[in-house]
Amino acid sequence: MATHAQPIAARIEQQINDIFNSRQVNGSLDVDQLVGLCEELELLTWSSGPTPMHASLYAIFLAGLLTLRELNRAKYLWKRIPNGSKTDGLPEIWAVGQALWKREIGQAYAAIAALEGLPLPVHVQTIVATLKASIRECNASLLSRAYTSVSTSVVAQALGLTLEDALKFCASQHWNVKGDFAFPNSDGQRASVVAPTPSLPDLDQLHKLSSYILHLEAQTSLKI
Repeated sequence: MATHAQPIAARIEQQINDIFNSRQVNGSLDVDQLVGLCEELELLTWSSGPTPMHASLYAIFLAGLLTLRELNRAKYLWKRIPNGSKTDGLPEIWAVGQALWKREIGQAYAAIAALEGLPLPVHVQTIVATLKASIRECNASLLSRAYTSVSTSVVAQALGLTLEDALKFCASQHWNVKGDFAFPNSDGQRASVVAPTPSLPDLDQLHKLSSYILHLEAQTSLKI
């Protein structure tokens, strides 16, 4: 990197660190600002010489775009990252992106599980956790809109949780649970769909949820 650009790059990297540090205080991560800073740093890096941005910063950038559901931008970022820089969990993060493209809920959680098993830098671990939470929150919102009732095992799969944790989640959302079924709240915005019946296999229900998500996005502009 050119000498004149080094102080600017150092300032941007410090701002990125500050965003992660502030999460410990306010409990949330400003992903929009984080993505903007990573983009600024990438442009500065490429305009200052042939050395690419550090892989961990690319990992933060890519995971941030996926968290914001900026899937097109994430795809083009992945394509322009030099092959030699695709470390620090970048291939696994992009595997999450590919799953989101295909609306494959199970694959997205499996890719995140693979990420969580890697010795990632601390900041990358944090943004991966934020990405996972964003997928779960989006799916929970869609579940509450798409179903009047749904089996608790499907809730667990859709949210990437164990059955025990899924029941705790239902309780935290004030969803009624009777036997093996949960009855999501939707604040009057419940979609007019036929509730799944106990005879349907769980994976079939999950497939129906994935298919319904495509329709629901067109109606509500929610993205997964």
